[in-house]
Amino acid sequence: MKLSNVFYFKNIVDRYYPDENRPAVDIQSVVAVVKEDIKKLSDEDFIEVITSCFIPDLYSGMGKCEKLFTKLTELMVGEWWRRMGGSYNLPTKKSGTEDVELIYNNISIACDAKVFRLGRSQKAPNVKDFLKLASVKIWIDNLNSNYQKSKISHSTIGGLVTYSSLHEWESDSEAYEECTNHTTPVVMLPYEVLALLLKYKQRVQINEFVKLWNYAENNVRTSRQKNSYWTYVSNFICNLIGISAAEYNSEMKEYHKDILLATAEYRKIVQDTVDAVRRNISANLDKHSTIESLRNYALNEIERRDNATALDYLKHIDDFRYYRDQK
Repeated sequence: MKLSNVFYFKNIVDRYYPDENRPAVDIQSVVAVVKEDIKKLSDEDFIEVITSCFIPDLYSGMGKCEKLFTKLTELMVGEWWRRMGGSYNLPTKKSGTEDVELIYNNISIACDAKVFRLGRSQKAPNVKDFLKLASVKIWIDNLNSNYQKSKISHSTIGGLVTYSSLHEWESDSEAYEECTNHTTPVVMLPYEVLALLLKYKQRVQINEFVKLWNYAENNVRTSRQKNSYWTYVSNFICNLIGISAAEYNSEMKEYHKDILLATAEYRKIVQDTVDAVRRNISANLDKHSTIESLRNYALNEIERRDNATALDYLKHIDDFRYYRDQK
């Protein structure tokens, strides 16, 4: 894999934010630039980008870097759909809307594009953080309502959740039950499956692909069983692109191998940071020539670590809680 593809979005974010003390950028302006640049990638390079998409672990939670990275991930899914033959819309208003509206002729799919840190504390996300059927229904209803108001014959057929399979549930889960609900059909597809569809896009007719959402007609059983969900989805995709189950599994194995190579590169960034801090600690220790000096250094560092919150409180009290006439 090319490192330029593995870190495609990270490199963009890091150019705008060499550190997170920089002023916030206009995200829509950045997206507009990247939207054109990403079209220049070959499908082969784009597949490496889409399968290597993880929030860098050292970005601060919900900070400027993460927000921009997340928005670029949404653009990425829209670009995937464009390459498949559709079009897309990225809503500028985020509250109460889908991440990406995937459009083909007179139908739409409300897409929630997920991207996670590799170092998150759980194997898989909480189901309610991964998928809220009630929210997807609102997105679908709002899209349909907007088209009706515009007197356009258009239908939103369901929802799509895209995500990294490294964050999928090991066994049966409520997530699969939610994703086999007939009333609000939502398909969950990891990025390597999107990559596979793009690889075979010449064999994919979108009007056939969207039949994946026809749960009732396809006799999909609502179930918590992981195997049941993936049997349905993989069989459908094999028939769609004309490959056998063995070929499908072989393709997935190759993608997984590449994803783990990308994971190793992301892990290296964290490990390099750990090693740099260790070297800095060692250098600071070397400055102390006596036991007493070393003891005081250790005491100050441990106190700063263990009393961090309390020391912040004391600083805030001293800085802000006073009267000018009493100073």
